[in-house]
Amino acid sequence: MVELRSTPVEEGADPKTIDDIMDEVLDRINLEKRLKNKEDELNACKSNFEVLQTQMDAMRSALLAVGIQVPPLQFPDPNNTSNSSSSGSQPT
Repeated sequence: MVELRSTPVEEGADPKTIDDIMDEVLDRINLEKRLKNKEDELNACKSNFEVLQTQMDAMRSALLAVGIQVPPLQFPDPNNTSNSSSSGSQPT
């Protein structure tokens, strides 16, 4: 808040009121809370995905153990943020 209050005023602009500064501070706090909540949601989804992937690997192993051929699971690289599709063939 002190940082916002000490920000220089542009020429011709009205200085910020205490209410304006408080609105900005509260908006930042709310944004930080929303981002934290989204981060928690993302971590929960990642955890659920890892559990699902482990279960699918176990099912694949069980099917292979009884002689049923199952192609290996191929998930997109989580570090690759491009939207390009994988070059491998997908079962239909």
